[in-house]
Amino acid sequence: MDQRRTSFVRKDRNNILQNIGSSITDALHVRASRPVIAFVRRTGPDIVLDGAKIAEGVAERAAILLDWLGPRKRLVLAMPKDLEFALLLLACLTSGISVVPVAVPRRGSKLERFAHILQDSKAAAVLCADESRQTVSEAMQGIADCPLVTAPLIPADLPFPGTGTAEPSEALVQYTSGSTQMPKGVCITGANIMANAALVGREWDMDKSARFVNWLPHFHDMGLMGGILYPLLCGGFSAQIPSLDFIRKPALWLNTIDRYRANFSGGPAFGFAEVIRRVSPEALEGLDLSCWSKAFCGAEPIPHDLGHKFHSHLAGTGFQPDAFFACYGLAEMTLFAAGKPGPSTVLPPDRPGPTAPQTAMPCTISDNTRQYIRIADPETGLPLPNGHEGEILLSGPSQGAKYLSLKDETDRTFRTRNPQDTLGWLRTGDLGRINRDALFVTGRIKDIVICHGRNIAAPEIERLACMAHGSLNHMAAAAFAPNPSRSGEVVIVAEWSERSMVDETSQDTKHAVARALSGEWGLRLIEIITIPRGRLPRTTSGKIRRAAIARDYRAGLYIAPSSMGVMP
Repeated sequence: MDQRRTSFVRKDRNNILQNIGSSITDALHVRASRPVIAFVRRTGPDIVLDGAKIAEGVAERAAILLDWLGPRKRLVLAMPKDLEFALLLLACLTSGISVVPVAVPRRGSKLERFAHILQDSKAAAVLCADESRQTVSEAMQGIADCPLVTAPLIPADLPFPGTGTAEPSEALVQYTSGSTQMPKGVCITGANIMANAALVGREWDMDKSARFVNWLPHFHDMGLMGGILYPLLCGGFSAQIPSLDFIRKPALWLNTIDRYRANFSGGPAFGFAEVIRRVSPEALEGLDLSCWSKAFCGAEPIPHDLGHKFHSHLAGTGFQPDAFFACYGLAEMTLFAAGKPGPSTVLPPDRPGPTAPQTAMPCTISDNTRQYIRIADPETGLPLPNGHEGEILLSGPSQGAKYLSLKDETDRTFRTRNPQDTLGWLRTGDLGRINRDALFVTGRIKDIVICHGRNIAAPEIERLACMAHGSLNHMAAAAFAPNPSRSGEVVIVAEWSERSMVDETSQDTKHAVARALSGEWGLRLIEIITIPRGRLPRTTSGKIRRAAIARDYRAGLYIAPSSMGVMP
């Protein structure tokens, strides 16, 4: 590496990034001779590395990246959850290069979202594994000034990087779909990561004794921050399970917790539900899960009785009833916003306010988190009294800097104020209320469907589903989850297009829509209901009443002329 360039990089590195970089380096030094991270494999022994070995690999990659890209550049990592991804992630964070972790494109996907991220991020380069090079290359067609490179890095083979630059304090960009048709990049600073990691450490008592098992996707907040970075920053240990391996065999999660004597692990509600549904009592025999003291659940609606059912299912393993707890957060807050381990808060008998009966499990909030949470009128932004439902607003040092390239959206979401405010508040788009020391998340202002912890906007699903077959009207459809506690399932109610009639609906329509949704997001189409034009319920202003349609469908009250049945 050029010595003059190295000296410049060290002087130019932002102080905030020095904090995150030095904290990672210090954590590796403290655990130099002790295991820091393990990668669980389906065949063969796990890969286990101590702090010294990781530090060596990180330093090697950081030197190559800085010599190739220089500081204040963005690097897209489209890689599987493996050792190489972890080393490159840490190399970026310790060298002042902004990292953009993304999902490896799925075969069968139209690649629009992936291509949008590459275009929007203005990345200097994209790094992927050799086996996904062809798919990534197809997504990059037409995108200039952004070379594609496969890992491992070979300095002599590296092409000239793109010219795009990152913000000075930006450590990482998390892309989230939100409610738009294309994902939005949340700019996260080193200070955000450090503040949120410290908050989790205080709320969850996560310290050097932490032993974490993570099966969540590594390219987004819960799996990336909570599952990889925070165990490292607190001086603990983590074992990483490929997400698809968990989907194939949920028992692997429990076996890994037992084998590594993990005390921290969790995920979305669907993960716990999959264990109840698919892990038999016979598969639980011999497991000792008494070590699992912090089983956090978040990222999607949590049925109020899920914790009880999960404990009952695992009762013979030593899993404790107060280990399961609800938490709440989002990418715009780096990760975590609320949720404390311990017995769940019970609703007071004289619950005030207009809120309907609650079936969601509450998140316990402490003084640390309460000061940064507000329930406000969605229209005015003014605070509402305890017990009243409104939009959840968040603030504090964990709040991300902005949306990349979206100034108006940033102003609407990150800069919410009213005359009484001294701080800016983040609009989450979530509805909820606070009772006593509990936050109840009751719904969404905008409609989404959740698939394995990922929020997918209903309009995106409707658009893709109706474009898959000419008999459907893409301007008049409603997508929703038939059962909110089951992830990855969707029902479509759609009007016929002008040239379609009721007797023209067929299995071809069903299979075309099912293939499109499965290929793009991994969604399972449960049912598609077609109705005549003009019959889809709407508000007086013309908006589709998705919540009302979903409610009637779940109650068995939604009757339509044509229903194309449950997909296998």
